[in-house]
Amino acid sequence: MKRQKLIEVSESVDRGGGVLSEVSFKRFTLNQLVEHWVMIGTFMLLVISGMPLKFPDAWWSPVIINLLGGFWMRTQIHHAAGIVLVVLGAYHVGYHLFVDKEPLFERKILPNLKDAKDFWQTILFYFGKAEQPKYGRYSWKEKFDYWGAFWGMVMMGVTGLVMMFPFVAMKYVPYAYVQLSTIIHTDEALLAAMFIFIVHWWNVHYSPEVFPMSKAWLTGNLSEEQMKHEHPLEYEEAMRQMQEKTENP
Repeated sequence: MKRQKLIEVSESVDRGGGVLSEVSFKRFTLNQLVEHWVMIGTFMLLVISGMPLKFPDAWWSPVIINLLGGFWMRTQIHHAAGIVLVVLGAYHVGYHLFVDKEPLFERKILPNLKDAKDFWQTILFYFGKAEQPKYGRYSWKEKFDYWGAFWGMVMMGVTGLVMMFPFVAMKYVPYAYVQLSTIIHTDEALLAAMFIFIVHWWNVHYSPEVFPMSKAWLTGNLSEEQMKHEHPLEYEEAMRQMQEKTENP
């Protein structure tokens, strides 16, 4: 696999008419951005259309159902969004297995011993007992986000299919498992929504360094300042690549 291009130089015109060169760092490819956008859209639709069933006695539940066009339309929207999300998950796995043929155990998204050390160092940092750990391409927080979403997608996909086709499911599993799938599906959905809206959005958008949001999910790039702060080890690697390119054009 070709080594990913980390650095992009863009030009902009300042107020005085001069041309400024800005260095940005490639964080996401267009393929990854599109996947993320689709995931955002389907996830929001699933939360909006699914929570009225999780909390049917809440005052806002019938309001949302009516806004979605009634209970039947709510169900169709929820099922369609769920199917799209499952297809997206299958595409993501297929892409990284058959298109992006980077060796499996060399992928930087895999957890490793450094992540465990960084996690412990982060705890010590919060108590003022250590320096903030330096991260490379992915921090332990980002890996937790990724694999948590991956696990949640599998759980929600399997239990969602059981709920969509309960009579088919009962040909192969006891009825109690169908009921259990409903509990797992709704509880996992609530957990996922709370994690995304609180933990993920704080780490990505609400932290003081990038508030009100990081633009990486729109542009796929990080600024040099953001790169130095969030991924210093990768920044050092990018600078080394730039130096090698300069010395060996």
